[in-house]
Amino acid sequence: MYELSRVRLYSIGPAGARYADTVLDLRGVGATVPEPAPAQAEFFEEEPVGPPRRPAPAGVLFLENGGGKSVLLKLIFSVMLPGHRNTLGGASSGVLRKFLLADDCGHVALEWQHTLTGEAVVVGKVSEWRGRQVSSDPRKFAEAWYSFRPGPGLSLDNLPVAEATAVRPQAEGASGASGRRRTMKGFRDALTEAGKAYPHLEVHWEEIHDRWNEHLGDLGLDPELFRYQREMNADEGEAAGLFAVKKDSDFTDLLLRAVTDTRDTDGLADLVSSFGAKLGRRAELIAERDFTAGSVDLLGRIVEATETRARARDVHAGAERRTRALAARLSARAAEERGRAADLAERLATAEQRVAEAGREQDRRSAIAAELAYRNASLALSAAEKAAAAQKRELADGRTLHAAWQAAEAVLRHRAAADRSARVAAAIREA
Repeated sequence: MYELSRVRLYSIGPAGARYADTVLDLRGVGATVPEPAPAQAEFFEEEPVGPPRRPAPAGVLFLENGGGKSVLLKLIFSVMLPGHRNTLGGASSGVLRKFLLADDCGHVALEWQHTLTGEAVVVGKVSEWRGRQVSSDPRKFAEAWYSFRPGPGLSLDNLPVAEATAVRPQAEGASGASGRRRTMKGFRDALTEAGKAYPHLEVHWEEIHDRWNEHLGDLGLDPELFRYQREMNADEGEAAGLFAVKKDSDFTDLLLRAVTDTRDTDGLADLVSSFGAKLGRRAELIAERDFTAGSVDLLGRIVEATETRARARDVHAGAERRTRALAARLSARAAEERGRAADLAERLATAEQRVAEAGREQDRRSAIAAELAYRNASLALSAAEKAAAAQKRELADGRTLHAAWQAAEAVLRHRAAADRSARVAAAIREA
């Protein structure tokens, strides 16, 4: 016998109450498992402490009317009782198709734990719209069911619902799925690849209702028990209401439905019975409808007024809390800013004093630089004047030398002429 351990809902639900990625965890608070089976832990999983425990024997979900209790039951029953006829709330509701948007690939996964051995099995349902377009044609609503034994390689936490799935969630309640959502085909391929890589997972995929029911029976999850649960929860009644028969024929019908397969005639019988009951109570139902409509109208106004008052109170309380928090933050910020202003004023005075000292130092250094420039210019002028005088003397010496060189030629010519004159005179005397 199995007990529900965890429920994971991904990208599914009505428009006003979507399950993005939600896990309902019921583990580890029940009695100790009497005969725990050996299990291989994940590579990154922490070491278990103590013997394994069964899930919670009972739980209470407190929600107002319209909060989503029936939605959760519908999604759980859609895994264990496939088909729109078995939907909680009647066969004509067709609400399962309303829980899926055009781009969704919705997942409902249930993890069951054996009461004696503690072994776990995951059964789930995946659904999407063919062609990524919402339609009133039920044939375009694709559904499939799967099961596997969680272990190294695949578990409820790392279902391949998205292209990137962490080996383990980063924190309690955090989703390990990230990246773009997989389509039904992509999910099936990833599940099949995991089954091939890890044969101990015993991955099974099914798209036909009857075969899925048979597979649930092979796993030890009898769909007939969930059929009773559906009937007990059809009007949010209790288990005693299922066996509260008024006559022997009702009990016989209940017994026959339990031991025989009524899939072929159950739908027609339910339809005829429901129409006959409604026709027999037509006048009563009309009067009840009118009374209910009037009551609902008046109660609706009261509820709207109450909700408006509650919202106004919540808004007022929230505004008051935010105002007080803002005032406290502003006071703290004002004190901090005053301290910063005093510090900045002190820094400003110090900076002004440094600027004044720097100005005086700059003036002194400017005067020193001017004096040094003047002295340097004076020395350069004296050196230039001395150089000019030396160049003048050199010029005079050069001119004297040049004039001497010019007079040397005339002297040489004169001496040559004098020699010739002497030789001629001697020659004349000799002659």
